[in-house]
Amino acid sequence: MAKEAEKSEAEMVAGLRQMVLSLKPGDLGISEATFPHEVWGVLMETGYDSGAFTLVVLADGTVSLYFSTGGGVIGAGEHESVRQPAGSFIDWANRYVSEAKPSKAQPLPTEGQTTFYFLTNSGIRSYSAKEVELGEGRDKLSDLFHAGHAVIAEVRKTQQ
Repeated sequence: MAKEAEKSEAEMVAGLRQMVLSLKPGDLGISEATFPHEVWGVLMETGYDSGAFTLVVLADGTVSLYFSTGGGVIGAGEHESVRQPAGSFIDWANRYVSEAKPSKAQPLPTEGQTTFYFLTNSGIRSYSAKEVELGEGRDKLSDLFHAGHAVIAEVRKTQQ
């Protein structure tokens, strides 16, 4: 019974992730007039031996953290302490989107990899690198990686 519950939770998380990846800016009430930036949402995902986590930050204030094995935090953007780093993460994404390539498929990253999915007005773009390279400042998107982890740190504080 526990295995079935875990599976359905993981399937629910996968469905939420897919829903985010299918969004259009208008679905959130975002237009080029109300948010005149190319990137209106970012997913930062890192793969581990047991699965992956997905940080979702959208320009409408949505902030969520999902675990591919099931569970996570939805609605973290409701917290004032999360809003500032989330806005900064979107700002960094807009600085680095030119480094990303158009993305037709959005698989979860493999162990040790981090992938950024940039939700833009012209479709999804992606960039992948080794987590250790990003974390240790040896990748050109290290600032974006650290901005994402600042969001995660604030999300985690809201759960304590």
